[in-house]
Amino acid sequence: MSHTFGDLVKQTTDGLVAQGKDANQIAKIVCDQDPGGHNYGIGIVLDDEGQPWPTSKTLLTYLQAEINESLAGNYMSSTSLGGPLKEAVLRWQRIPEAHWDRFTLLIPSDAGTGAVMTSIEMALQLYPELKSIGVEELSWPAYKAIARINRIGYQEFPIGDVVDLPAVLPVYQAGPMNTTGRVQRAETMRERAQAAAKTGSPVLLDRAYSGFEYARESDTQTYDQIMRMSYEAQIKPFIDADVPFWVSISPTKAFVTFALRPCGLLLFYMPDKSQDDEVTLLANTVLRARGSSFEHPSTRAFAKALIHDIGGLEQEHHAVIKRLAIAERLWKRLAVGTPLADQFSDDYAGLFRNPQATAGAQAAIYDNHLYPVFTPGRCRLNVTGIPSDEGTARQHVAVLADQVC
Repeated sequence: MSHTFGDLVKQTTDGLVAQGKDANQIAKIVCDQDPGGHNYGIGIVLDDEGQPWPTSKTLLTYLQAEINESLAGNYMSSTSLGGPLKEAVLRWQRIPEAHWDRFTLLIPSDAGTGAVMTSIEMALQLYPELKSIGVEELSWPAYKAIARINRIGYQEFPIGDVVDLPAVLPVYQAGPMNTTGRVQRAETMRERAQAAAKTGSPVLLDRAYSGFEYARESDTQTYDQIMRMSYEAQIKPFIDADVPFWVSISPTKAFVTFALRPCGLLLFYMPDKSQDDEVTLLANTVLRARGSSFEHPSTRAFAKALIHDIGGLEQEHHAVIKRLAIAERLWKRLAVGTPLADQFSDDYAGLFRNPQATAGAQAAIYDNHLYPVFTPGRCRLNVTGIPSDEGTARQHVAVLADQVC
């Protein structure tokens, strides 16, 4: 029995699954092995020729300087920069200055994943009644692993639900959903905040894609306006409701720092001033236990870039948002009349879409040298993978649209 190219790639992926590789790793491995492969899944920002977006020049400049300063071999830390660093992060997130004194900033060394992990570790210490985390269906797979490591329960809820069960820590996407691109409407976020206020529950806001939900507005709105809209929809409702919450922020997608992997940014909002000393002690204890007090040079460089050149980083963030806007518009136009059309409605945004896949979709799509991320019954698409050449783009969209439903 003869096998197509797609069948052979599928056999390779089956072997990688058996080895315990996750779906993202598998997509990168098989795409890298195909000289004609087009990345439609791996979670980096791509330009209009399918090449990785260049690493942040701003951060590279600061990193080179930091490495030069590290030659003596001493322990080094950005602890002394804590005040200016917190201000820089809050300004970037467009959080009004009137609220700054209620925020604590932590910088876990293991990027956005570490920020989520640190949030849950803090929550379990401050709220020992918590027994589980509650996440939306099709959420980031790492949530389940994090719950297991922390020896707490894991519950899934329908997308868009309000999680208000006793002893459950709600985990909400504060922007495009990491895996599907779904964006919750502002009224849903307000309902979630109000529910947390009623139950007295803290909340974790996972914010991997700051501002990405408004990329489609980038032709008419400034970067500042986009970031303010994002704050008002995703974070402000929880401040208004006066509930404790963590905002886990990944700088990786925003500032294109994939290769450098600097720290994650974790903001904790605590309305009750009487707990300030407890929160400070806990924050320092958790970071020390995680090893984050021993910083990578890229973390120290990133901290200094945020303080001294936030304008440069924001320009790079804005460029990524504009690239995303171009890609989304092209997808939307080419997907008209196909099963992919709804994925580019106003309910979706960001780097990824995750439609259902038909039986046999994996081999059929591989056969055309296209590499999304496949999980059971799903085909996750990185929308920035679409090329600027419209003829090629049309062919790719037609192949993908034919294999999803």
